[in-house]
Amino acid sequence: MAQTSFLSEPTTEGLKVGADTYSSAIADAQNYMNWVVDQFRPYLKGEIVEVGFGHGLYSRVLGELGDYCGVDHDRESVERATRAMPDRKFAVCDILIRDQLSSLFPDGVDAVFTINVLEHIEDDATAIANLVQVLKPGGHLLISVPALMLLYNDLDRLAGHCRRYTTARLAKLLADQPVELVRLNYFNPIGGLGWLANRLKRHQSLNDAAVNGQIALFDKYAVPLSRALDPLSRSFFGQSVTCIARRL
Repeated sequence: MAQTSFLSEPTTEGLKVGADTYSSAIADAQNYMNWVVDQFRPYLKGEIVEVGFGHGLYSRVLGELGDYCGVDHDRESVERATRAMPDRKFAVCDILIRDQLSSLFPDGVDAVFTINVLEHIEDDATAIANLVQVLKPGGHLLISVPALMLLYNDLDRLAGHCRRYTTARLAKLLADQPVELVRLNYFNPIGGLGWLANRLKRHQSLNDAAVNGQIALFDKYAVPLSRALDPLSRSFFGQSVTCIARRL
């Protein structure tokens, strides 16, 4: 990985960053994180870049699967992750600036892994185009984003989400890119029902006891059920949209 210092102001400067974008209990939701990684595991090999690594715990798994580097536009998050996990590589990078990605990874990468990132970015089309550009031919773009505006609630607002996605919207964003879709579907139906139920309650914080309690209960008891039901609902409903696209 090339070492580069970027002097330009990040175009994503106004976005919420780091711990302001997720509930603290998600970092302990190991069953859920394992399930997410399992959706993409066959494609996680070679040089792996995680975009917007958040709590950083996916890096513990991804680092065992390939040559890992986590990138984020928030310098404080990068510095914190570097201190906490000195055996992993992290770098400051704004994915809306193509030159930053190409300077960090001049030879391209084998997999770009991005979980719950694109919904924060107003210009998601440019973000996707830049992520596709940094892939080697045959490399894979691995995306998970929140699904369905029907589910949008206070938790989305507090996290700084611009939108939730349909499979059709994500397919449209990728239609003009040099990729072929390997998989595009909804994911996690029980989580989707829980997110829908949260529309009935006002939330003032991502980190109150009620929200973190929901996450802990879901991870412990509901993940196995949601995994079992997931194949039945992939075409029409879930908490997230999962996408795997191969670079041509």
